[in-house]
Amino acid sequence: MDAPRATHPPPGCFAGVDFARGRLFDTADLDEAREVCGRVFNPHQLRLVGPGQTLRSRMDHLPLGPLSLNRLTWGAQVQVDPGRLDTYYLISVPVQGAARFHLGNDRIDVSPLQACVISAAQRFRFEADAAFDQIVLRFERTALDEAWAALTGAPPTQAPELHPALPRAGAAWRALEPALQMLADGTRGAYARGVLPHVQQRLHDLLLATLLLQSAPAMGAPPAVRPGTQAALVRRAQDGMLAQLSEPLTLSCVARACGVATRTLQAAFQAQCGMGPMQWLREQRLDAVHHALRAGGDPAVRITDTAHAYGFSHLGEFASAYRRRFGESAGRTLARR
Repeated sequence: MDAPRATHPPPGCFAGVDFARGRLFDTADLDEAREVCGRVFNPHQLRLVGPGQTLRSRMDHLPLGPLSLNRLTWGAQVQVDPGRLDTYYLISVPVQGAARFHLGNDRIDVSPLQACVISAAQRFRFEADAAFDQIVLRFERTALDEAWAALTGAPPTQAPELHPALPRAGAAWRALEPALQMLADGTRGAYARGVLPHVQQRLHDLLLATLLLQSAPAMGAPPAVRPGTQAALVRRAQDGMLAQLSEPLTLSCVARACGVATRTLQAAFQAQCGMGPMQWLREQRLDAVHHALRAGGDPAVRITDTAHAYGFSHLGEFASAYRRRFGESAGRTLARR
């Protein structure tokens, strides 16, 4: 049996992620690598380039709710041609080595200094050197269409095309990195199981909205809502949020349910409530936790479980917010019931 190969540590925000627990293959078989990789991505052409090449390909796959985080290397100089992705987008973050991505008429040299965004509708192929090792985030085209509609108030007329070059020293990467860091935290067990769906949905929406704002063409201002209809819009949004108080909710989810752009909904809440919709939702969830702790019932109820049930993933922030709102700790409320 071959000795385990040394692997380069993941960069920055992905440091410490145990990719190997999602191992799909570690193989010298070209057909196996192509077939198994094609189950996660597209069926594609894969061939070795140059004499004396020996494949040693490895792929790891970590599902993260509506996203997936993958790590992929071939251990040989290769050409890969998946055509068009069609139903999904990718962000490729190289760990080591280099590749040249061909995206429509663009050629992007990717390396640990420059990541790349691959849009769904672009013709895509690439050549990679033997050291090329990349982390790949996959997300669905339908989700990006929904994020576009949430930001603009109207669905895109075609698959949004994102600017492909993503320099690691650039403003777009710096804007995306906090969301990527939190996604990576989720793979390391940083969030309790009960609250993980809330966190994953929020991060999914945050990542896509940030990507569109940083890398998509200008989307224009959202349609305005007349002052006389703002109150009705806010009431409709509030009713919907109260009906799903313990469910994973994001700003874009609420805006879609109301049929308006996220910026329109935010403006209406600021005008009517003096706060944004997610801040209002947080206050209602604090009230729900307070009510649950004061109510009779199971004496073994735990503050942590109750907070997690209403989507509070960071217990320190929850404790501070609870004390500000009710003038006492959650433990004191529980003791007085």
